[in-house]
Amino acid sequence: MRFLVALAGLFACAQGGKSQPSDAPDQFDSPPGRPDARVDTPVAPPIDANCPRAMAAGPHLLLSEVTLQPAGHEFIEIDNPTAADVDLTHYYLADNSAYYKLPAGAPNLGSSDFIVHFIPGSTIAAHSVITVAMGTAASFNTAFGANPTYSIADGTVTTVTANGTPTLTDAGELVALFYWDNTSALVFDVDVLLAGVPSSINGFDSNRSGYAQLGCTYATDSDTMAAQASAPASGKSTKRIALETGHETAGGNGLFGDDETSEDTSATWDTTATFSAPTPGTVPAAIQ
Repeated sequence: MRFLVALAGLFACAQGGKSQPSDAPDQFDSPPGRPDARVDTPVAPPIDANCPRAMAAGPHLLLSEVTLQPAGHEFIEIDNPTAADVDLTHYYLADNSAYYKLPAGAPNLGSSDFIVHFIPGSTIAAHSVITVAMGTAASFNTAFGANPTYSIADGTVTTVTANGTPTLTDAGELVALFYWDNTSALVFDVDVLLAGVPSSINGFDSNRSGYAQLGCTYATDSDTMAAQASAPASGKSTKRIALETGHETAGGNGLFGDDETSEDTSATWDTTATFSAPTPGTVPAAIQ
């Protein structure tokens, strides 16, 4: 996966249509000190913003740590491995696979599931992480001795839709970081993880492949990502141990042209034997 410092503009339609200007810069510079850094050619302007396709390049964020239990300690951490701050205005976080239906209206979610949106103007600094707590900042601080960057319970991110009080399922949960420009008919995956051992209702929705929505159609995802061998126990978390480069395939509905559902997380995330105490706010050493 490419890690680049400038956000490409909106997307282009695979079906063709009327052209319009792009917000993409003229070129992209490779961030220093990254094993998968490279220089990209300029991104072509969108053909039709109503039927987008993946960006050719942009600032790719990563899920980096997830704690599933106990209540009050649950959080999702996001890493910015690029050399530039990233505007989070169009980034969303969800724990339900129906998030792809959002452009057509808030989808029905399972119990305690959520879709949240970072408040416009929020940013994540270069080579740093942010934490999103399910519970209050006070509960998080009691558990970890510091406040989270954002708290769903405290409303420091916008809850787009939720079914009850947002929590993460102890046994396992899909966690999805995705991008939507609030206009286009489709959303795009930024990074996804099957944390722990999700049940079938907490995993991927295979119906997204080829799903028609508002006159546009989603690409085909492989959905080959495996669940972890077990869920981290209470007081432990699962952490990213490697970048995605070389561990996922092209295509699908990934924002930057890769199939985020194809990532081999056995190579990029820790295992049952190495689950350890949470370290919220600390960039995992392996991806610094």
